Amino acid sequence: MSNRTIIELNHDHFPGCHMSEEAWLECMKRYYASARKEDLPRGVVFKHFRHHSDPDPMQGQGDPS
Repeated sequence: MSNRTIIELNHDHFPGCHMSEEAWLECMKRYYASARKEDLPRGVVFKHFRHHSDPDPMQGQGDPS
C-alpha cells in the first residue's frame, strides 16, 4: 500500500501504563493493518495520513529535535 502515518506519542502513556505491553502492541498492529484511528492505544495521537506519492507535510521543517 505504501502509506505513511504521522503520530504523536505521549510519554506519560507508555506501554504498560494503562494497559499491558502486549495489549498496546496489539492496538498498534490493528492500526497498522487498518489505518483506523480508533485502533490507536491511549496516548498515541493521529496527526496525518498520506499515500507515499502525496506531498510530505513535514518536508522542509528541519530536524524536530
